[in-house]
Amino acid sequence: MKNILLTGATSGIGLSIFELLIEQGYKIHILSRNKEKMEALCSHESASYSVCDIKNLQEVTEGINSAVSAMGSIDVLINNSGLGYFDPIANSNLDEWHEMIDVNVKGLLSVTHGSLEELIASKGHVINITSVASHNVFPNNVVYCATKHAVMAFSKGLRMELGDKIRVTSISPGAVNTDFIHKTTNEELLNQYKEYFKTALNPMAIAEQVKWAIEAPNDVLISEIIVRPNRPVK
Repeated sequence: MKNILLTGATSGIGLSIFELLIEQGYKIHILSRNKEKMEALCSHESASYSVCDIKNLQEVTEGINSAVSAMGSIDVLINNSGLGYFDPIANSNLDEWHEMIDVNVKGLLSVTHGSLEELIASKGHVINITSVASHNVFPNNVVYCATKHAVMAFSKGLRMELGDKIRVTSISPGAVNTDFIHKTTNEELLNQYKEYFKTALNPMAIAEQVKWAIEAPNDVLISEIIVRPNRPVK
């Protein structure tokens, strides 16, 4: 079975990915800031963790080294960590813009860069959890959309330059029923999103797409998956 490095595994989509892949027999090393939650998850013998803020390059480097020590290799990197603050541009907090860029873009780049040597050696696989916001721009979350467009461009570039050495998959979920929206401090928007997300995807639906991409035959590249709730388009 493949050895997996997963960011953001303690809640939402990442937690569902972790639970499904551990059940399937994969070894997983997780990077997260929440030590208490990771300790609870990693009671399983196939799981290990590093306390890591992906905004901190030293912690990223140490986390990747720990993953290699624990598992022996990195065969699959799943870049799942991400966050969004939703607000009209004119009302937005610049610190929130910077944090989205630091986590969604710079953090992802740091983990990918640090893992590339291992991934190339194992003829591995990078899976980036992007968003339908990689393909569209939506009012009130423009900077979030910009970060996800950047991740999509990076994913395509990885495939162009390293497609003979690694596989690269982008998975773009629509609305998923997690706590993701609760970082939004605009109460009016948050209440709107709460209603919309009540009928959103179960995060396990995204985990199933990750599993499918990992388990594709070696001569098959699933380059991109877009998955949305099955409901009327407004």
